[in-house]
Amino acid sequence: MLFLTIKMYFSTLLFILSISVAYSQDRKITSILNPDCNACTDFDTLLYIRADGAHDSIHQVWDFTRRTPTVIFLISSLNLTLNVTWNSETPKFTFSEEPKYSFAIAIDKIYEYNDTEDNGHFDDRYPQRPYPLNDLLWIRQDLVQSNNEVKLIMRAHHLNDYQKGTIEIKLDLLPYQDYAVDLPHLIHTSNSTLIDVNLVNLTCSEDYQASRFALHFLLVSTDRKNDTMNYTMRKSLDDEHTPGVFEIVEIVTPASRRRGAGGFLQFRPVAYTQPQRGVSVSTSAHVSHFNRTELRNDSTLKTFYRHFDRDNVLVQDMVVSFGDAADGYYKQQNYTSWSFTVGYGTPPKEGFSLFVIMIISIGLGIPVTLALSSVVYLVVRKYKQRNPPTRLLNDE
Repeated sequence: MLFLTIKMYFSTLLFILSISVAYSQDRKITSILNPDCNACTDFDTLLYIRADGAHDSIHQVWDFTRRTPTVIFLISSLNLTLNVTWNSETPKFTFSEEPKYSFAIAIDKIYEYNDTEDNGHFDDRYPQRPYPLNDLLWIRQDLVQSNNEVKLIMRAHHLNDYQKGTIEIKLDLLPYQDYAVDLPHLIHTSNSTLIDVNLVNLTCSEDYQASRFALHFLLVSTDRKNDTMNYTMRKSLDDEHTPGVFEIVEIVTPASRRRGAGGFLQFRPVAYTQPQRGVSVSTSAHVSHFNRTELRNDSTLKTFYRHFDRDNVLVQDMVVSFGDAADGYYKQQNYTSWSFTVGYGTPPKEGFSLFVIMIISIGLGIPVTLALSSVVYLVVRKYKQRNPPTRLLNDE
């Protein structure tokens, strides 16, 4: 009996595992590099991705054609067609019908700043120099296009004549929910894209003794222009996936905050100072306040959002900086790597992994099964003692 009970218990766990794997794919994805662009070269990169679900489509545009890393989300019915036309190597966008919502981010510059107070935060009071990313030459390093994944790796060289080094950006779309392979093991879903940013061997200015680097973000959404993005840092359940880090930062658009149908950024407030990520080479990531701003006329974002009512386009910016006190500043390792996800809907909530759930289930299930079996055995034994079998005697 005990053997059968334990066998049934493990069979149930395996059944749950098989169900979770079989139904993991949430959207059907297709992608096109530089759609219908006859003048594009290997130095031009615009990747259009369509992810169709049961009731809607999520269109993504990953654009480097104007040398500013840009990610655009467009949510629509299944019937909408997003058309990309070109003026030489400059993209323009049209829609076959009115979309439901849109959200976008762009990293348009990095700041070098002299962290005179040695706290890692970016502050307008500190000496600083902006380096626009549209001055860089972006080269496509890797491209994966399949039904199960879309991945793009871009590398940029030479900020200017005296500023050397490289900036690497990896974008990865996987159409199911899981944890990323690399630390900090962020959650990716079919509604989001995982992005890694690496700042490699950037040359620090000679007149700065405490150089750090920060990323300047543009955030755009089709919400009222007088509204604002929302920043939240919440505690996670545990640090199973990111050892030593119990916080999660979420930046959501007004639509996402009110009804769970808007855009979001999600990340752990941690970065890494070596390519092999680990706790011993981690540092903090800091987020500034939001500020209202305008889109540049020569940007892909300006071209894309010209179709929308200006009163319903919210544009703000923020800065993400990296570092902790007494860590030796950027020059200590000449490397900073940071990951975040950008997506549509409600930011995913972390939970215990299937492995941990199985361990907990086994740890609790087997003792409970043994205890119940022991109780059943004692009850049966006591019953037999109180009611001994009746012996049948032959009177003859």
